[in-house]
Amino acid sequence: MKQQSIRHQATVLTCTNALVRALGFLLRVVTSRLLGAQAVGVMELGHSAHMLSIAPVTAGLPLAVSRLTARENSTRALSAARSLVFLLSAVLIPVWLLFTPLIGALLGDLRVLPSLWAFTPCILVLGLSAVYNGFCYGRGNSWPPALSELTEQLLRFALTVGLLLALPNLTVAGRAAVPCVATLIAEIAGLGLVVLLLRRDPDCALLPPEAPMRREILRLSLPLTASRLLSTVLRALNGALIPRRLIASGLTGAEALSQLGMLQGMVMPVLFLPGVFTGALGMVGAPAIARRQGRELRILSLQLFASALCCGVLGMAVIHTAAGFLSHTIFHEPDLREMFVHAAPLTVLFALQQATGALLAGLGEQKRAPLPSLAGALLTLLLMYCWAAMPQLRIPGVIRAMQLGQTVTLLCSLAALLSAARMNT
Repeated sequence: MKQQSIRHQATVLTCTNALVRALGFLLRVVTSRLLGAQAVGVMELGHSAHMLSIAPVTAGLPLAVSRLTARENSTRALSAARSLVFLLSAVLIPVWLLFTPLIGALLGDLRVLPSLWAFTPCILVLGLSAVYNGFCYGRGNSWPPALSELTEQLLRFALTVGLLLALPNLTVAGRAAVPCVATLIAEIAGLGLVVLLLRRDPDCALLPPEAPMRREILRLSLPLTASRLLSTVLRALNGALIPRRLIASGLTGAEALSQLGMLQGMVMPVLFLPGVFTGALGMVGAPAIARRQGRELRILSLQLFASALCCGVLGMAVIHTAAGFLSHTIFHEPDLREMFVHAAPLTVLFALQQATGALLAGLGEQKRAPLPSLAGALLTLLLMYCWAAMPQLRIPGVIRAMQLGQTVTLLCSLAALLSAARMNT
């Protein structure tokens, strides 16, 4: 397998991600109109739970596989990680199905149950996709993940729109579950494509899984997995709590769920659009950092961070300027304009945090990630609980709480990064 330069990999991923995000954004616009704000709210409630279900197999494993593959240049890490995904899925899937009624009750709306059930097989599928992608990035070949992601998004778009148009009489719960069904089918196709492409490469023949390598992968992945699980649990609490606190501010239940749908289903995806570039930098930057030391390490770290900062600032400016166009012309929801204006600075914070996380992973310092995430998430939860219930704040209060929490996370992560950098130079 021919190894590609960082610039080449970042270019491939950026171009692919641009197409994927463009399709994803178009899909968000179309589905928000086909579903309606209330069904989007139910879908977003389920989404927070979906992220919790897949975190154990997607959070830390791909970066661990990427780092070990970059270091050893073999398939040992991929084989061991695959076996871990199968073992974890054999436990997680039955447990998840058992507890979905309780999760639905905790989220405050049992209409999320169909989407939770439809998404459950994705625990195994997305776990395998994550470790295969991590292997490809570690080998310096970004084409298989890029083609896979593009295939997934195209198929997800076609299936979601097709099913919603073909089944116009579905209930709110049924409409909210349609994107999950489409995601499952699309992810299976994307995984199959990556496996097919790698089987054609004689250097990618799988070796029997080794217990020592499994233990090494677990050691590297557990801190990131714990951090992701923690942040996902707290994000799910936010998603369940926001409608209740909005109701406490004087809104009806339907109005509160619609507000949640607009914030998490329409505004937040736009804020993540600069991740087209910063996500590509993070994925190729982590294994590249693992290969460098001394002056080369410092230069590459500064380049990655500066690139993420420029991308975040540009994204913030564009979103702030285009707030009216997005709300009136794209989503046909005039109330979105104020949300976009208030939320635009989050774009910079997300971009910088993505770069910081990639640098920590590349240095092998994932164990430093959970504490900053915990501090920021707890602050967000506390402030959101107070501010969302105030009639004069409501959703702007939720956004302000997210900004302060993300700022704390970023500052703590930067402190951990500086400490790690001193130890590695």
